[in-house]
Amino acid sequence: MKTLGKILLALIAIPVIAVLALVLLVDVNRFKPHIENAAKEQGIALSIKGDLGWNLWPSIGVEINDLSVAALATPEQPLAELTRASLLLKLMPLFSGDFQVDHLLVDGARINLAVDKAGTGNWEALTKSDAKPAAETTTDSPADLTLDIQDISLTNSQVNYSDAQSGQKLALRAINLHLSDVNTRAEPFPLTLALSVEMAQDGAAPLLLDIALNNNLSVDAQLSDITLSDGELQLGVGKAAPLVLGYQMALSDVQNKPAYKGQLSVKETNLRGLLAALGTELETANSDALKQFSLSAAIDGNDQQLQLTNLVMQLDKTRFEGALAITDLANTALKVDLKGDSINVDDYLPPPSEVEATESTAAQEDTPLPLEAIRGLNLNAKFALQRMIIKQMALENILLTVNAKNGVVNQNLTAKAYSGDVKFTSKTDARSDKAALNFDGAVQGFELAPLLKDLQMDEKMALSGAIQANTQGTAQGATVNQLMTSMNSTANFSGAQVRLAPLNIEEQFCKLVNLVTQNQEQVTWDAFTEMRQLDGNIVWRDQVISLNSFNAGVSQLLLASTGKINLANDKYEFKLPIKIASASEAAQLKGCSLGTTNYWVDRGLSLLRCKGSFGAIDPVKDCGFDKNALGDLTKDFAEYKLREKHGAKIEAAEQKVEEKKQEVKQQVEDKKQELINKLQNKLFKTPASAAASSAATEPVVE
Repeated sequence: MKTLGKILLALIAIPVIAVLALVLLVDVNRFKPHIENAAKEQGIALSIKGDLGWNLWPSIGVEINDLSVAALATPEQPLAELTRASLLLKLMPLFSGDFQVDHLLVDGARINLAVDKAGTGNWEALTKSDAKPAAETTTDSPADLTLDIQDISLTNSQVNYSDAQSGQKLALRAINLHLSDVNTRAEPFPLTLALSVEMAQDGAAPLLLDIALNNNLSVDAQLSDITLSDGELQLGVGKAAPLVLGYQMALSDVQNKPAYKGQLSVKETNLRGLLAALGTELETANSDALKQFSLSAAIDGNDQQLQLTNLVMQLDKTRFEGALAITDLANTALKVDLKGDSINVDDYLPPPSEVEATESTAAQEDTPLPLEAIRGLNLNAKFALQRMIIKQMALENILLTVNAKNGVVNQNLTAKAYSGDVKFTSKTDARSDKAALNFDGAVQGFELAPLLKDLQMDEKMALSGAIQANTQGTAQGATVNQLMTSMNSTANFSGAQVRLAPLNIEEQFCKLVNLVTQNQEQVTWDAFTEMRQLDGNIVWRDQVISLNSFNAGVSQLLLASTGKINLANDKYEFKLPIKIASASEAAQLKGCSLGTTNYWVDRGLSLLRCKGSFGAIDPVKDCGFDKNALGDLTKDFAEYKLREKHGAKIEAAEQKVEEKKQEVKQQVEDKKQELINKLQNKLFKTPASAAASSAATEPVVE
């Protein structure tokens, strides 16, 4: 800023000095060397190649042409150049000591700022001067500034900036600024500004912007209170329709504790087209998403905080109201309180892919978590929505609170969904190199039929009734895939009067029984399974969802299930063990040939199995008999029937066989012992038998 101040001071001081010379009836061109020397004393290489012109009537003034400013060490590399500048003073007021500017014109100003690879700016040389700084002076109160300028114009000007270290480049071109009737009497005067902006980074395409601004400006004599009224800022990007910002702003106590207050509005604009012009092409499920956006709010703030109140934001068909605030600018502490009517989040999500991604492709497309951004987040937010659709599920009366500070994010969600209640809380800790996630959720009275309808899963499978469920889990990782892979959670669920269609498990059970018993009875069955009550437990670990337990009462049957869902390959498999709890219930089963009910009572039969694609579940196609288990059951039932018919004879025969087996076994044991005894006698003789043998062989001595 000091450098720019010197440049502006040089540009303004020159016309003023020239006017004084003209008043003294001196040829101002004779002062060019003196002016250049004065600039040199300030560390500036000033070159005035053009002539100094003057005017006496009806205004008195001076004109300067072809001027350049550079560092003393590099005068051939100008930091600033000027094609033409002129200053005209109203002649008649001068006789009464009133200094009124008729016109101040600067045309063709060019400022070139550059940072070399060492990080040194070319303007820094201008600050090197042997001149001693002027002593600071203090006053009790600033003197009033009186300005009365008919016109101020800056035309055909530009500012260029480049940084060799970062590779950044910025160019402000075609700068045209015009002010008329400028005063410090707090009377509004018009200001218009137009320029083109080009921002570039090495290796990237440049960004081109067109900016146009106009408003009325009023300033008091103390430069303390400033008012901007009837303001409009237009931002054009490429061929997209410009973003139009309207504003009214009042600044107070600018010299001491500046504060501002006013109104902001963004006229309806096509955000989708604007983002595309900025180089961000969006693909959304709804191609019309983000085409309508507008905003209005009251703004109030100072050097410590900023807030937007009475906020009204329209995003396509959704209206939001509320407030936004940065409660602490130094720490970027954000506070959000928004209420909306209805939004379909699916419209803004990427469209479904026509080609299923393989596991390796998904791994390549893994998305890193924004851990640094989470660590720096300082947020206290509350979002309320009357209705929201997300992943085809409809939620109502949604309330989401988010609190984030020091790398820890806590979320709390409550909502109504499908005649039930939804609660979910989570905590994300991003203070280490991996995010740690803990969550806890529950649903109560969740109606299944409308859920499957919204998910478009009711064509091949229908579920009705309400369930309750709760879940807890953890995950950790630095990417989305790592979070999914490390997911470890459990869930318990229960329900009552749940109906499954078009599969009738009772029918399948009785068909199985009739197949085993060779019964040909024909019965008409309902096309659904009615479950009196159900409960179960699910575990999610290593991308596999395991159904560890599932129990349900189906008519006179007790149904259980175990199985797995493999998310990595989109496959699932479940087995459905079935049993009859009592003989009385077995007798009530229509269409089942259960003449000998005791066989079936309290017997677990894992004969039904469902397997297929989890993404396209079809119970009729996926579920059927387990052939191996059916074969084993048939053999077991045949043996049971044989015993039932010839039980006494079989038992008598088995008794005789058992007795004969015991007799043979005893004979074998006796024979074995006899052989062992003989072997021992041969190998190990007793002492008595050995002495007797010796006496028999000894000769008699007379």
